[in-house]
Amino acid sequence: MNQALSRSNSAQGALFTDLDGVTAEILLNAASQRQFPAGATLFHQGDAPSQLFQVGTGLVRLTRVNPEGEQTTLRFMGPGDLVGCVAVFRQFPFPATATASKPTTVLSWGAAQILDLLRRYPTVSANALDTVGDRAREMVDRLAEMTDKSVEARVASVLLRLVSQVGRNGSTGLEIGKPVTRKDVSEMAGVSYFTVSRILGDWQRQGLVRLGRARIVALDPRRLAQVAT
Repeated sequence: MNQALSRSNSAQGALFTDLDGVTAEILLNAASQRQFPAGATLFHQGDAPSQLFQVGTGLVRLTRVNPEGEQTTLRFMGPGDLVGCVAVFRQFPFPATATASKPTTVLSWGAAQILDLLRRYPTVSANALDTVGDRAREMVDRLAEMTDKSVEARVASVLLRLVSQVGRNGSTGLEIGKPVTRKDVSEMAGVSYFTVSRILGDWQRQGLVRLGRARIVALDPRRLAQVAT
């Protein structure tokens, strides 16, 4: 891949939406491109928000450990997603740990650097505000799921979120595969692994999903969406 094409692909994602060419170039030139092997940590829960990351290629898993020491998968971040944005923009410690689930490249900006760019370029600031708003809405939706929805609806909602975050087209449906596991699904839904396995088994018999050794295929996303409501 030539350098121009690589730079063109990098200038995409949450912060670059609707930017004119000059502003996009300024934002891109201010960033550093970094590579993380699978399993490497971008930042730990509780770290100072010193860097903002935007995923270029690969996948990042966000996890949080509660006071009892239990780890929970919160979400997966793919190309174009900003990682750690709320903490950086509001300047409080990272509330979760970000780990590369597969070899991942990112653009990174220092916190002071990106905050200065937000002040200087209103469109970049508007993009940042949109992203923070999307994350807030997602958290409200997830809280509503935990308090208002049945277990089956919560699992269906998680599967649909994973389809949008990490799903890929397969021969018979939308596949959720490695590095996502059923344990991730159970943590994101707030239910036990056994319960998720039972529900997925029932849905396989009903033709909603097909299960493989390391994948879940959503055969009928429309029916899953009906279950999720």
